[in-house]
Amino acid sequence: MRHPFLLRAWLGAALSLGVALLLTEARDSLLLLASLGGSCVILFGSPDGDMAQPRSLFGGHLVGTLSGLVFFHAFGPGWWVMASAMASALVVMLLTDTIHSPAGADPLIVIADHASWNFLWNPVAIGVAVLFVGALLANNLRTEKRYPRRWW
Repeated sequence: MRHPFLLRAWLGAALSLGVALLLTEARDSLLLLASLGGSCVILFGSPDGDMAQPRSLFGGHLVGTLSGLVFFHAFGPGWWVMASAMASALVVMLLTDTIHSPAGADPLIVIADHASWNFLWNPVAIGVAVLFVGALLANNLRTEKRYPRRWW
């Protein structure tokens, strides 16, 4: 790996996640930090991969979070609710071509945090949007390729 890529990845991830944490309630959900951190690894470490593309980033987090919210508000907390919500999110991501592995944690996070419906907006949507803007800026500093590889 070349040094400019490493520096761009480090700066992009650190600054984007830092701004996301400042602007959202993610710092109040310790579990969501892991999901956003995982997204940073994909966005800044493998920006040309399928999971780094906008459809997977936004779609995966939307599907994962909605799955957790629906299952939690319909059935309450519980190990079987968590397992069913995550498995359902996986199937929907497969059907919609929105696989984003960190978003597989979102249903578990929603249920463990007993999240309200507002969780979809803040911290998830705002946090993911901030990470995406950071990925656009950092990954387009390179001259050999453009990010995203495809928009949809």
